[in-house]
Parts: sequence; structure tokens; C-alpha cells
Amino acid sequence: MTLGGKLGFFKISLLAGASLWGLVPTAVFADTLNIGGTGGALGTMQVLVEAFKKSHPDAKVVIVPGLGSGGGRKALLEKAIDLAVTSKAGKGVEKLEGAVALLYGRSPFVFATSKKNPVTGLATQELVDIWSGKKTTWPNGQRLRLILREATDSDTELLKNISPAMEQAVKAALSREGMRIAFTDNDSADAIESTPGALGTSLLALLISESRSLKPLSLNGVMPSPKTIADGSYPYFKSLYMLTKAQPQASEMTQRFISFVLSAQGHKILAQLGHWVVETK
Repeated sequence: MTLGGKLGFFKISLLAGASLWGLVPTAVFADTLNIGGTGGALGTMQVLVEAFKKSHPDAKVVIVPGLGSGGGRKALLEKAIDLAVTSKAGKGVEKLEGAVALLYGRSPFVFATSKKNPVTGLATQELVDIWSGKKTTWPNGQRLRLILREATDSDTELLKNISPAMEQAVKAALSREGMRIAFTDNDSADAIESTPGALGTSLLALLISESRSLKPLSLNGVMPSPKTIADGSYPYFKSLYMLTKAQPQASEMTQRFISFVLSAQGHKILAQLGHWVVETK
């Protein structure tokens, strides 16, 4: 099976300059920072890298698509990448001796559809009816086409946890013949964009960072946003982590990039890209 999404392999090569903080002499980095992991975070990483390169023009960064959270952790373990982005840090840390997981933000888990769809929100019971197959059209009569994720995917697990009724509805959807299943976050967004009348799950950070032609729907009258997950009015989100080897195994550039992401500038970018982060005092 070939995995991949809207993000292709791309390499960002940078020129020459000074350090992030101006506190250490300019360094020429011989190593390359390789980043991979959950597709929902790769668009955000791309934007952060573009900002990082302005103060680190010698940095060389490669973003590897199609790995997923589990594949990113495995690639880190095998030293194929330097930094894994994941929404499943707990299990990963248990399997990766000497690894360090750093929470960098939380982004709303959303129900996404085309921006052209006049519908702006759904209720929990409507979700149950859609996934169970009882509701198959939008209010304007257009056929509703559901984009599913695999049974073991984190999106599927989040859906099941909404309620017992939703858990049964998700199981029913996965058992129906002819259902379209997306295997990565980017595949799912591609499918929702390209399929008329589609509805599926995604991450607000992905929709914003990749400038998708998709919109998040409100749920029970509450719009998903950093503010609404922070105040608890929208209860569905993913916690996102940077996973790397502990010092001194982590390269100098990996450490500098992590410091940038966790800086006030990095936090500002994350907030703009649909993350709830703790602001630097």
C-alpha cells in the first residue's frame, strides 16, 4: 500500500546567517534535520520551518510524508529521522528508550466538509445518524458521502469515544460495503476535497496550515477553535508532540528547532495555525 498525501517530499535549503537568539556565534550546520510523523502536523511543521530558516539560513530540512504517528516513532527509533511529530506520545515513549516527548500544542479534532457546502454545523445525534447510515443526504438533497478512517486510526478512536451510540455507529459504518476509507490524514483531506458532498474528520491545524478548501463544522452549536478547546466548550482535540532522542543524541540543529517551536515566536505561529498553546511569559 502506498501512503502519501498532499505534501510531497520537499527539501528546504537555506543560505547563511546567525543563531536564533543571537546569544551564540553563527554556526554552519553540516547535518540535515529530517522530520516525519502524523500528517495532521506536517503542514504546521512546514510553516514553522519557513520561519525558522529566517534566523537559521544554514539549516537543511527534509519533511518526510506518509509515515503517520506510529511510522514516525519507528523511523526515529531506527535513526531514519531526527524529529517525529505525533499525537500518540505516551505509547511511543514507552517503546523508545531515551526518547523525549514535548507537547507543543493541542488542535481541535473537527468534522470537515467543502467550503461550498451551505451546512455550518451538526449535532451529536446527527453524527450518529450519519455514521450509522440513517442519514444519507444533506438538507439541500445532495448525497452525503462519508470518508472513513481505519478501525485502528486515532480519528476512529476519538469518534467512538463521543458516546456509546456513536461507537456502535462507527462500527456499523466500517462494516458497510463500498465505504471509502482514507489511510492518512492527508489522504482524508484530499478525499473530502475531491468528493462531492463529502464529510470526514480532520484536524483544524491541517486545514489551516495547508490552506485546504475545507471548513470545520460546529458541533452542538460550538465552533472548534483554540479558544473553545481551552475553555472546554469544544471537548474534542488532539495533543501534538515533538518526539526526539534525549541529549546528547539529538543533533544541535534538532535542539535549536525545538527551542524555536517552543519560543514566543513559535507559539504565535502555532496559535495562528489553530493550536492552543501556553504562551511564553
